[in-house]
Amino acid sequence: MMNSSALRRAHASDMRAGIGVLGLCAILLSGVAVKAQDAEGDKQRALVLIVDMQRIKSDTSAGRDMLAKQAGIRQRIQENLGERRERLRDEEKRLAEERENLDPEEFREQVLAFEKQVFADREFSERESRRLQLVLFRASAMLKERATAVLAGIMREREAAVLLDSTQIVLSVDSLDITDEAIRRLDEVLPAMPIDFTQPEVEP
Repeated sequence: MMNSSALRRAHASDMRAGIGVLGLCAILLSGVAVKAQDAEGDKQRALVLIVDMQRIKSDTSAGRDMLAKQAGIRQRIQENLGERRERLRDEEKRLAEERENLDPEEFREQVLAFEKQVFADREFSERESRRLQLVLFRASAMLKERATAVLAGIMREREAAVLLDSTQIVLSVDSLDITDEAIRRLDEVLPAMPIDFTQPEVEP
């Protein structure tokens, strides 16, 4: 068995090895961005670039526009559904109050009509939800497509071979992050989300 002194020496050795690995990582990362000369003069070249894709969704003009329109359409759907539910509550209350005064057959027909309306309102809610999800899917796909084109352009300019999401990175140098540049360029080519967030269906 190792005595306490041997254990301390082993622990210290492990610590030095860990620090050495971190130092080596920092050196390697700082060496990823290098300068290269071309016919037009100095040009920044990075073999690996980093982008924060969450900021591409939340900080771009198109991304913010998409979120705002999403909130607006959800609110309109909820208002429409709220009005429908209120009418159903009023109808249910009326049926309860008039039950004793109505002919049994007539009451049964009115109850069936009420149940059909409840079912129709449930279908309406599910249909509107599916339509909203489809619109959001198309908007997200358009944002991703335009962002991919912008990011590919930056990679070509900097002669990068790899682009990583910042969530995959443990340690990096700031010069490798192209998020701000990507947001600026994407705002130029896609200043708003040109997707038709269709109004909820009008009740027949």
